[in-house]
Amino acid sequence: MQPWRLIEHGDGSPAYNMAVDEALLREIQAPVLRLYGWNLPAISLGYFQPAVLVPVTRPFVRRYTGGGLVDHAHDMTYTVVLPREHPWMEISAPESYEQIHLGVQAALAACGIISELTPTASTAESDACFQKPVRFDVVVADAKLSGAAQRRTREGMLHQGSILLPDPARNADLRREFARAFAARLKLTLKPSELTAQEEMRAGALEREKYATEGWNRSRAISH
Repeated sequence: MQPWRLIEHGDGSPAYNMAVDEALLREIQAPVLRLYGWNLPAISLGYFQPAVLVPVTRPFVRRYTGGGLVDHAHDMTYTVVLPREHPWMEISAPESYEQIHLGVQAALAACGIISELTPTASTAESDACFQKPVRFDVVVADAKLSGAAQRRTREGMLHQGSILLPDPARNADLRREFARAFAARLKLTLKPSELTAQEEMRAGALEREKYATEGWNRSRAISH
């Protein structure tokens, strides 16, 4: 199986984080696992959500993926990007969620946190991602620890995930264990990587022209 690129970034701005994820999708050649943080406690909105959901005092960015509102004040975030020819592109979105969340579950177990995958979606109504578990989300005693949103395009698949631990002080432990446990559970080979010059260029343009703009962040259901 083709090795995955492992890209580990520090804390980035909301616009930069989302721009890099989309750039990786647009330029995809090999599967990617990206781990990254946020340089301020921002909120990310799902693609179809209205900006009025965000408290007026909070910075925010609109994701390229759908799903619910995510508060990034205390979570750990990761991204999986797959090329069109990857085998997981041949299975349904829920099935690919299950595969990826098995890897997340293994990373949590490496930190001593035993979790389950939800068998069915919650009937709760909420605009917030962590208040509404869907099928194959990661839970502990009915509390959602990890959710994600996904988008498939002609280039491949973008899967953006968030993990909210009961004790955010353990985020460093989880980040340290994540790649190794994720790869071991899913039988992947990870190769440390950096953004290519083309990916950097694409991310810079997306940050300036899209994710840092009012037009993108305050609009709803834009066709891009």
